[in-house]
Amino acid sequence: MDQRTEQPRTHDEVLAAHVALAGARVVDVGCGSGALCRALRSRGAEVTGVECGAEPLQAARLADPDHADAYVEGVGQALPLGDGELDAVVYSYALHHVPVEYLDAALVEVARVLRPGGLLYVVEPVAAGPAFEVVRLIDDETEVRAQAQQALRRAGAAGLELVTRTAYRSEMVHPDPASMQTRVVGADARRAAAFERHRDEFAERFLAQGRPAAGGYAFSQDNLVELWRKPA
Repeated sequence: MDQRTEQPRTHDEVLAAHVALAGARVVDVGCGSGALCRALRSRGAEVTGVECGAEPLQAARLADPDHADAYVEGVGQALPLGDGELDAVVYSYALHHVPVEYLDAALVEVARVLRPGGLLYVVEPVAAGPAFEVVRLIDDETEVRAQAQQALRRAGAAGLELVTRTAYRSEMVHPDPASMQTRVVGADARRAAAFERHRDEFAERFLAQGRPAAGGYAFSQDNLVELWRKPA
């Protein structure tokens, strides 16, 4: 994608362009602190957030007290959901966090919980770009992101059929390095120790890679999207 012409888009607007959300029953697997869940609910979806991390799960419930019960503990390879009860399963920046040995099982779980005709929406960040160059100091995800893409090539074996592949650019603004640290550690608490070892270098990379913008520093990110369907 050409950085000079591609305009950043938000994750929820791209998702809404692929999935009919009004009245849909949706699960966001690896929901983190629930920001995407809340965005999808504002578009009319009935959303359940699944998260295995205790701290982000608590943060999601605190940020959304009227729907605290909609955030449940679980993992992609063993979703705490019934058979055929969902219109859409969403993996937003989350499939590569499923342990490699469980990726195929996670896709089988997707097929189990979807109704016939239901959709799997996966968005994964490309292992390149300004934010990646900052975060790879703490956790280089090149291999796990590649493994997630390879697993998607096998999604047909899980009983899913490919609808479309596409790409877009998003952008996130962080006021300071600590803001990015909070987000990155929130996705995987095991990264905290690495931050302590590389705090100064992390801050240097943040300032070098970020683009000064209103509210702090902007980091663009290219993303890959795949939409899969459970056959009717």
